[in-house]
Amino acid sequence: MALCKKKLALATAVVLQQWSMAPVMAQQVQQSTPQLLAQSRPLEDITVTSTRGIGTDINRVAATVSVITSEELEQENAKDIKDALRYEPGVEVRRSVYRVGGVTGASATMGRGGNEGISIRGLDGNRVMLLEDGVALPRSFSQGTLFAGRGAYTDTDLYQRIEILRGPASSMYGSDGLTGVVNFVTKDPQDLLNVFGKNSYFAVRPSYDSSDSSYGTTGTMAFGNDVVQGMLVLNARHGNETETNGSVGGTGATRTKADPLTYNNRSALGKVVFKIDPRNVVKLSFETVDNRLRGDSLSAITSVISGYQSNSNVKSNKLQAIFEHDDADNALIQKLRANVYYRDSKTQQYSYESGTTVGATVRPRFRDITYQDDIFGGGVLAESAFNTGVVKHKMTYGVDASTATIKMNASGTGWTTCTGTQYCEYFPKTSYSVLGLYYQDDMRIGPVSIVPGLRYDAYKLKPEASAKYDAQAIANGQPASTSKDSAWSPRLAFVYEVAPAFAPYVQYARGFRAPSPQEVNSYFNNASQGYSQIANPNLKPETSNSYEIGFRGKLPTSAGLFNYSAAAYTGEYRNFIDSVTISGGGTVLNPTIYQYVNAAKASINGFEGRLDWRMENGLSLKTGFAYTKGTTTSNTGVKTGLESVAPLSVVTGVRYEPNQVWFVQSDMIYNAAKKKDDIATKTNFVSPSFFVVDLRSGYRFNKNLSFNAGIRNLFDRKYWSWTDIRGLSLADSATNKDAYTEPGRSFNVSMKYEY
Repeated sequence: MALCKKKLALATAVVLQQWSMAPVMAQQVQQSTPQLLAQSRPLEDITVTSTRGIGTDINRVAATVSVITSEELEQENAKDIKDALRYEPGVEVRRSVYRVGGVTGASATMGRGGNEGISIRGLDGNRVMLLEDGVALPRSFSQGTLFAGRGAYTDTDLYQRIEILRGPASSMYGSDGLTGVVNFVTKDPQDLLNVFGKNSYFAVRPSYDSSDSSYGTTGTMAFGNDVVQGMLVLNARHGNETETNGSVGGTGATRTKADPLTYNNRSALGKVVFKIDPRNVVKLSFETVDNRLRGDSLSAITSVISGYQSNSNVKSNKLQAIFEHDDADNALIQKLRANVYYRDSKTQQYSYESGTTVGATVRPRFRDITYQDDIFGGGVLAESAFNTGVVKHKMTYGVDASTATIKMNASGTGWTTCTGTQYCEYFPKTSYSVLGLYYQDDMRIGPVSIVPGLRYDAYKLKPEASAKYDAQAIANGQPASTSKDSAWSPRLAFVYEVAPAFAPYVQYARGFRAPSPQEVNSYFNNASQGYSQIANPNLKPETSNSYEIGFRGKLPTSAGLFNYSAAAYTGEYRNFIDSVTISGGGTVLNPTIYQYVNAAKASINGFEGRLDWRMENGLSLKTGFAYTKGTTTSNTGVKTGLESVAPLSVVTGVRYEPNQVWFVQSDMIYNAAKKKDDIATKTNFVSPSFFVVDLRSGYRFNKNLSFNAGIRNLFDRKYWSWTDIRGLSLADSATNKDAYTEPGRSFNVSMKYEY
């Protein structure tokens, strides 16, 4: 604790020192800083995710879109996607506390999924599409003790920007875009060569974060000329468990300190760009991610369990080739983009439990489970701009196709087997093929834009013969089934740019999500424990119909420039896929039967707003809020709150940046309390409201050297994030509820040297 206080005092002193010294040194540093620094922050935010094509000014998009740049990621010292999206109201990253023992519920993942996924407007998991350079990230998966999250496949140090599109996106992206898209756009060689305007670029950036005692280093190099360019980014990070704000140590369920954990993350991104001529470019890229975690679950120790250790290894490799054609003089097609990619990804989790054998539970015992999702795909996108009378058209159209091979395997000793000595294979190896055709036309008549869009998707899940799966499933009358279906996803939007200061819009969009192999063919029979999971070959895709109305604008005044936006939305979701109890009483003779079914419909309503005020004196203010209300209705007519919906969130940031040399910023985060009326299990713990303050600052010593430091949760507030704790069967009076708190006061620092 004394060491932590010393580190905090040092970090605080560094931040305050920059406040006092900056005016003295600013003039000298500015004289040695190239003009490019003044242009490092673009005046306009450009998005490619909302249109899939040419970059479009956010103010002309009929949707709520936000962009986080690499500069912002570095200034925030964001080591992962949870840090990166911390200041995005209405966008949450679920990360359960690493805690195998103690109190858990049906939705708890024991923290082994890491940053499990992203929630947008109250929906998460595979209902939000996550892309990296247009390639879908592997799906999340959970079964038994295996939890495969999606955040482990990302690395913020590789990204040039992160684009967040709120609302259905199936008309452009297909399945999984029910409620939004997050696109992680990796760096290009040209991004780095532009920093100094030279033919080479080198940078090294070490960093430290006290919330998990992690330290990392990122090395970057780029080279090139007018014909060939190359780039390599290497990143490594080593850390420990993310701290809670609990103070009770020891072992067992009463422990509130975080269970010990160590992790080692490695990633690399390489690109080569060939500029064949001014109109044609070929890009080749390779990316690899290797994340390893080892935990010691002290909270799981009981009178019969003497130890519980677990390992988790996540590996992913991606190859991608892109051809881009740009010819503004072509009357038919001005832009053409073709890409082909392959990604293999694998999550392997190992558990070992030692102790005393009790009845049928034999100890020591271990389980080794793997989940693999490999995908090969490609697509072609074209853009055509032309006029028909007074109407200006910008058409975007194309085709996507992919085939994924998804499989899992389990082995071990001591746990219940599915049949004989065979361990469970929860679903058979499955080929998952998707074909999509899409079209969108941005038609402009003066200040009015009319944007119709339509996409057709067909998918097929085809299981392969599997000895492990067939041995248990066929014997119980549950053979694997092929599932296929198709869906149309229309969209219609209107934007009326009355003036740059005011542009209202309205849109309708339909979304859908195809069922996964696990949901269609999941089978598991644990007769000795009185329950089983059965397949459902008749699952239908989830669908949504959403409406949004909003406005945005840019208003220059004598007090500074105002950028603002606001939106209200409503969505009706049908055929929600969920695992429900079909029958049974939980005994050996009358086991409980679970099955994935189209069990519910949901309704989501909400509104959100943002304001960015930049003053001439270097002061700026950013504030945003998001409020969503959601309910689900079962097939029997029972209505309950949608637990994945987070409470009202408000984020406000005040920044002082008098020049391009230094800045200081304070960010304030408020979350309202989660109400028991909004959850199904009224006895569960709900998160109280909280208000936390962050502080950060940065200083550029010269054109080559810069420094960033920050303090999160400055006043050391004890608080719980609803997104992280939902589903935990934890009573309000529980003595160990502090085990699920967010980190207390922590600091982070980084230094970047580039030339």
